[in-house]
Amino acid sequence: GPLSAAVIYSEYGDISNFTNPGQMLAFAGIEPGINESGTESHGGKMVKRGSSQLRYTLINCCLPLIRFDMTFATYYAKKRGEGKPHRVAITHVAKKLIRVIYALESQDIDFNAQELR
Repeated sequence: GPLSAAVIYSEYGDISNFTNPGQMLAFAGIEPGINESGTESHGGKMVKRGSSQLRYTLINCCLPLIRFDMTFATYYAKKRGEGKPHRVAITHVAKKLIRVIYALESQDIDFNAQELR
């Protein structure tokens, strides 16, 4: 709702500080950690760097999204269909939400579910 939107916008500040949505993901700490040793590289859990308040708000925004918005509900169902646990699938939805926020704000457009990929 409006309170969550206020938290997200106050934590991110000016969207022009970010050149791509990956930087926003890193700022929120919703990115996979990578463990490298020699020639091996493994993806890991969320790094949880960045704003814990922002991360908490984004994750909690996704719970009603997967219930009431078909775009995000379909994406959540797809991730669950791939065998992802609930919490991992919710994190993927949060990543998609960040990418949508970045696109809407950087291009100064309104949300249109038909234009999402």
